Order: sequence, then structure tokens, then C-alpha cells
Amino acid sequence: MERVLADVLRDQRNLGNKGDGGWKRSALNAAAAVLSTSFIVNVTSYNVKNRIKLWRSWYGIVSDILGQSGFDWDGTKHMITVENENAWNEYCTSHKSAKPFRFKVLQIWDDIVDFCAKDRATGHGAETAMIWILIKR
Repeated sequence: MERVLADVLRDQRNLGNKGDGGWKRSALNAAAAVLSTSFIVNVTSYNVKNRIKLWRSWYGIVSDILGQSGFDWDGTKHMITVENENAWNEYCTSHKSAKPFRFKVLQIWDDIVDFCAKDRATGHGAETAMIWILIKR
């Protein structure tokens, strides 16, 4: 379902339905309609908007983890790799929100980076989504 949502959102962005202020209502409605039809479930624009918010949250947490020494991204397994479990445990002591991501598979991580990186990047020298994807591969 997340793969379909990412594909629809990419199409909607290409149609100009995402601006600096976020996704237009028409993009959220289109995504909800495709998901509802494809998976025979009732998905609303509110559900789509909340999933995007969740992706932004994941992006913030995972990109912060990957910015630390000893943590990397495995593009084949679609998950964080850890060189030293003690370093991971120490990191999680001060970053409680990181703990669930130790073995979390994020099949659509590249999509999450694509959609969320520009929303988070601020200031001089901020990374763009494409640079982040290329660095971590």
C-alpha cells in the first residue's frame, strides 16, 4: 500500500499538486481514491495526510541516526546497519524515538527521502534529497 501511495504522490507532484506549503487537497484526494479502489478499503485524504506526517517523522529520526558515526544504510535490506550494539544502545538512551528503527525495514526509504528531505532541509549547506540518496548508496 505504501508503494502505491508513493507512486501516486510522485505523479501528483509531477502534476504540480505539491507546493512549498505542502500537498494540495486534490493530491490527497487522488491518493485516497487510488488506495481505496486498489485495496478495497476506505481511505480518506486525512489518512493520506497522516501517513505523510508519519513519513516526515521517520525521515527525521532515521536521517539523524544515519548522521552518526557507526550507523549506515543497507540499500539491499532497506534498513539501518549498526557496527557496534553498545553504540546503538547508548544512542537510544538519549534518543528514545530511534529504538524502533533498529530492525525496521523501510522498503520505500528512497521515496521517503525524495518526499521529505526538502521539507526538513534548512540553512546554508543543507542536503538535498538527491545528494542524500547518492551519499548513502
